[in-house]
Amino acid sequence: MKEIKNIFGTGKIYNQNDLEGKIYATSAACMSVWSDMLSYANVNKDRFVKNPEEADSIVVLGCQVTDLAVLNDLEVANRLHNKTGKDIYMGGCLAQRMDIPLPDYIRRLDVVREYGVDLEDLKLIDYEKPFWVPDFKESNDNLANGNLFRNYYPLKIGAGCHGKCKYCTIRHTRGDGYEAVPENQIDEFLNHENVVLTSDSPTPSQVKAWCRIAKDTNKEISIRNIEPQNLITCKDELLELANLSLLKIVHCPVQSFDAELLKAMNRSVELTNQAVKLLKQLKELGVITATNIIIDYTVDGKTYRNLDEDKLNENFDYYSWNPYFDGNFDMDRAKERFKKYIK
Repeated sequence: MKEIKNIFGTGKIYNQNDLEGKIYATSAACMSVWSDMLSYANVNKDRFVKNPEEADSIVVLGCQVTDLAVLNDLEVANRLHNKTGKDIYMGGCLAQRMDIPLPDYIRRLDVVREYGVDLEDLKLIDYEKPFWVPDFKESNDNLANGNLFRNYYPLKIGAGCHGKCKYCTIRHTRGDGYEAVPENQIDEFLNHENVVLTSDSPTPSQVKAWCRIAKDTNKEISIRNIEPQNLITCKDELLELANLSLLKIVHCPVQSFDAELLKAMNRSVELTNQAVKLLKQLKELGVITATNIIIDYTVDGKTYRNLDEDKLNENFDYYSWNPYFDGNFDMDRAKERFKKYIK
């Protein structure tokens, strides 16, 4: 345990060496956070248990992309605390949010990851149901609500993001950024089916390298969370892979089709439009296309409504959404917003 200071404030944070005995872990966060902890679990398989009541240390991997996600993280932690009577380690992005108060029974846990690990067992860490899908059902169908990539193999190619979108704090909450060397992961790629490149923001050099590897090995690949500007940079490589039927799913978070709203978010209108056109081309070539949309966004007291379902369905096979979050967590407001957006 150590005292840290970041842009959100100062506080105590524990690390993997503080985790005692048997460990139970569950993820309420994104695939990138989940795969981090999975790498550690696969190196320490004998320490992980499936029953939280058998664990000495309980870990919840949390998200903070919206106040709804934070509320869900806290509810998962509270459920496990009430069930076991034990303190909870809160990992993932929420752990870094020193400005968001956590209950006394929660200890903040720093990023836990190992590098270059083949994830032989994806079941070592539980995966919470997506809270934004009240009627969620597990399915091997990627297009079933809440199931995109849920059963895919997360090939962890890096972490961190250098973007400066006004609504996002990922660059401050994901720990030290890194990029894996693609050539060092070829064996891992070949060992698993339904592989999705997993990072907070895949870089053009990474995507181009993996397009080349997929082509050379004649093996299909999917890409998660590639930003519009990076997608465009890789246009030729992606179109070539699509024409070879080696590109299965591309997920690109365009966030909005509205020019004024994109500018307010500090995102490029031109590059977003180019990305949407490219994604439509890829879709016509048989690639499954997916995106994220912020369904409302408030800036300078003005709220933009942002759910053009016709345009979304025209350009994408799958989309998920978030309401805008100003970063200031208030429990009562979060509960009210949860009723509005989810229930």
